[in-house]
Order: sequence, then C-alpha cells, then structure tokens
Amino acid sequence: MRKGSDIVGKPIITYDTGEKIGRVRDLIFDQERNYLVALLVQEGGFMSDARVLPLASIQSIGMDAAIVGRADQIVSARSDPKVAAILDRNNIMNGTHIMTVSGQDLGKMVDLYFDEMTGAIEGYEVSGGIFADAYSGRSFVPAVQTLRIGENYAFVPAMVADLMEEQVGGIKAAIQDTSDKVQSAAQKAGEQISEVSRQTTTQIANAIVDPDSQKQFVLGRKTESEVLRPDGSVFLTPGQIVTMADATTAANIGILDRLYRATGGNLAEDAIQRASEIGKNAAGKASAVAQDLTQTANATTARYTINQALGRRATTAVRTRNGLIVAAPGQIVTESTIERAQTYHLEEALLRSVGLSTSNAAKAGANDAVDAASRQIGDTGDRVQNGIVQSIEWAKRTGEKLRAQTTHIIEEQQIKGALGRPATRVILDQQDRVILNAGELITHKSIEATRQAEVLEVLLSSVYTKTPEFSQATFRAPEPGRASLPHAS
Repeated sequence: MRKGSDIVGKPIITYDTGEKIGRVRDLIFDQERNYLVALLVQEGGFMSDARVLPLASIQSIGMDAAIVGRADQIVSARSDPKVAAILDRNNIMNGTHIMTVSGQDLGKMVDLYFDEMTGAIEGYEVSGGIFADAYSGRSFVPAVQTLRIGENYAFVPAMVADLMEEQVGGIKAAIQDTSDKVQSAAQKAGEQISEVSRQTTTQIANAIVDPDSQKQFVLGRKTESEVLRPDGSVFLTPGQIVTMADATTAANIGILDRLYRATGGNLAEDAIQRASEIGKNAAGKASAVAQDLTQTANATTARYTINQALGRRATTAVRTRNGLIVAAPGQIVTESTIERAQTYHLEEALLRSVGLSTSNAAKAGANDAVDAASRQIGDTGDRVQNGIVQSIEWAKRTGEKLRAQTTHIIEEQQIKGALGRPATRVILDQQDRVILNAGELITHKSIEATRQAEVLEVLLSSVYTKTPEFSQATFRAPEPGRASLPHAS
C-alpha cells in the first residue's frame, strides 16, 4: 500500500530525459468505484484546464519521486472524461465523517491508503471516532465497495465496525471449530517451534566452538549419553566410540552440537576460554555474535509465529525500505496483511507493531498448539510441549551464560580504563552520601564502594576520558607512592 499524503508534494520525473516536470498536488480518486484514477499535477484556472497524470501512465512511485515515461503523459483533465467528471463533482475526502448505517461514528477522513499497482483504495485514516487510538487519536477504516458519500457524511455498512475490532479470541475459536484443522495446526506448530529451538541451540554452539573443532573433539571419544536425530530416533547410544563417519553424519543432519555435549563438551567453559583467548577485542566480537544470533533467532521465530498477529491491531506503520506500507496504524491484521509481511520479510516488524515480541508470539503459538493437541491426540501434545520447552530453556540458559560472560568482560575492561582517571560528576550512594567528588581520581576503593552501593554503572559512565588539563602539582596524588624510587631504596 501507499499512503496518499506520502505522495503529495513529491516531484514527477521523466524516465527518458531525467527531467523534473512537476509535483503531485493532490490525488484524484473515484468515490463510486473506490479507486485512485490519477495524480493532480496542476490545478485548473479561469483560462486553463487542470493537468493530471493518469495512474496507468505512472511507471513507479518511490519514497522521493514519481517516475513517468515521458513528459507528454501528463495530460489535460478534460481529455479523460472519467477524470473530468470527478473534478466537476469535487474531490470530497478531507473532513468527511465516516458513519455506519447503524449510527456509529468511525471518525473524520484525513488520508487514504491505496494499492499502487491497481489504484484500489484499501482503507482510510480517520481522526477521532469510537476506535481512535488513545495516543494518536487516529484509526484505520477498511475500504468497502458500498461506501456512499454525501455532502458531510460517508456511510458504510455496520459490518465495517466489526472489521475494526480486534478478533483474536474469535479467530482462535474459529480455527478450533474443525478437529482436522486443529490437529494439523497443532502438529505443524509443534514441529516448527521445535525446529526453531534446534536451530537456535545449534547456532549458539557453533558461535562458541566452530564445527571443525567440535568434530576434532568428538573423534575417538565415548558417548556419555544418548544422541538423538532431529526426528527423535536414536543416532548413538551411551558408550559408543565416535568415528569420523559418525561426526560427518552428525554435522550433515544438524546434531553435531548434541554429539559434542554427549561426549563431554562443555559450552560454558568453552565460552570463557574463548573469551579469554580473544582478549581485548573479546567483548566487541562476543557482542556482535550475540546480536547476530538474536537477530537470526528472532527472524526465524517470527517467520513461524507470524499468524499470531492475525486479528490484532497494528499500532505503528510497518513499511518496506522503499516506503510501501505493509500495515497501517490502527489496521486490523488480515491474511493479506500477513502475506504482504511475508513477501517483504517483515514478519518481526509486524509482530512488534501488534505488540508481540517473537518470544511471546512463540509462546502463544506453542500454547495454541498444545491446547489443540491435548484434545485431539492426548499425551502426544504433552510430549511435544515438553520437548519444545526443554529445547527453548536450554537455548535460553546458554544464551544467558554467554550474555553474562560478555557483560563481565565489558565491565572489567571499563573498570581498567576508568582507574586513575577523574570522575566528571559527584557519585552518591543510596543514602545520598558522597562516594566520590567531581574531579577526584577513580580508585580500586571507589570501584568497590560503588559496586556495594549498586551505582557502579553510574561511576563507569562518568569517567573523564580526555587528556586532563591540570598542572603537575594538581595532578599528583596527595602522598608519595609507596613504590617510588626513594621509598624503594
């Protein structure tokens, strides 16, 4: 979708010469058939006709301009009877109230959303009304073919108000009406979320210990516990000696990390060792790895859980990089909205817009799957749930260990960088007693005091990092160093 106000004021540029030939002054849309027909380029005057750019002549509409093939595709409004008739009637939109035939005020029209390929109006942005957002005062009214516009009011069927209400409970109930659909959905959700968990744990393991190192570790070792394939069947039993063929097969089917742990590999210890070997740059690299893992896991989870957005209200606009609108603020998410989000890989953004994090959506999806499965396939649903929960909990624990280790490394580096430097502000404890004054040097004692007072972060964010412009006498400590030359002798 495109938003009308996003187009107004944009330059019009010809593709053949690259020349700017005008600006979009307004949108001309057919209120009876509910679609955009042209862009107004020049308003008509006493001795001249209005100039318009028919929708069919537009090559593309981007974030910064509308592209037209040739300059002569901007024509007189009178040359197109359909456009001329619309202009004669006047383009009624701004300020028109939309009301249902049952008397519900849906708000005042302030903008519209349209499909840039077909010109079809997909909805209206309205101000006020019974569904107005508490923060912005705006809401989204889906377009209907039966819009009837009068002098001050436009009337729509009562069902439009129903389409503007969040349908989460109703949709869930509708899905559960048919037992076959429920069983299929439950099984699919369980398999998908289990796959997400498996991929996440594998990614975390590979981020800590690279696959080649895992292979070298497991060769010739004896398995301490059972190793399962992704489908749950036994790959290796306890006590088996791992061969090169076993390691290669495990890597190919995505369970090398399981084999690594089953033969005594300890990811937590490996993470600490890896961080210490990396040294000064460990924090930055670990942070980047953790961020990439989080983004990958969130994107993967979002792809599997996007249906949790169905029937919920978008609170913010979801846009593509070139400005296309996937979901408008206040819009109720439909199947077509989800399809658009999937087309542009914006599943995670759509989930955020309806107020769901990927983890919450995953939990909601898992709960729906388990609820349905428990009615249809009994204990199987419980086993699916337990497997999902255990996998996700393992990934969560390992991720938390990595984050804790990374945070500790970063903090230690900050402390080393802060020692001996002046503080830029007064540091107070919880009882407002002064721990360190502005300009005083940060010492090991002040580090420990602020740690106990739970204000270490405040101290570390108040370090003077520039070269101090003090005299040598001012910069000296108040007493001679105990390891200086006179004391050493």
